[in-house]
Amino acid sequence: MNALMIGHAGAMLLILAGGELLTSPAATPAQSLAAGACRAIDGDTLRCGGERVRLLGIDAAEKKGHCRQGRVCAPGNPDAHRAALQRLVSARITIMPVKRDRYGRMVAIVQSAGGINLSCAMLAEGASYVARWDDRKMIWRSCASTVRRANHL
Repeated sequence: MNALMIGHAGAMLLILAGGELLTSPAATPAQSLAAGACRAIDGDTLRCGGERVRLLGIDAAEKKGHCRQGRVCAPGNPDAHRAALQRLVSARITIMPVKRDRYGRMVAIVQSAGGINLSCAMLAEGASYVARWDDRKMIWRSCASTVRRANHL
């Protein structure tokens, strides 16, 4: 692939041969990973090798003692959410990075080999939609009816 990388004022830009302009970290190309390459840490985060990947736009139930004081955490069964996400990543997945969060995790849209958006699938499994975490309303646009059902809107 012909590409030109330009660093300017702390931002990294990638200009592809066709003139497409991407900014870091979204400039990271989508990664297709083999079945079993990732494991669910909880209901909204994967570990793929050394990388932690947070599903865009959702919040799953926290394990007991993991919800910081003063924070409103997602309801539900954290073990069931983690198990559901683990089932979803048991086949080949594609990770499309969106950004990095304040904890250094890659925030991404993750899709199954069949094209199922895992954020949408986890909403159907009981995770909560968090609009302020949904950059450019990407999850809302992918599965608005699931978002409405998940959050009783």
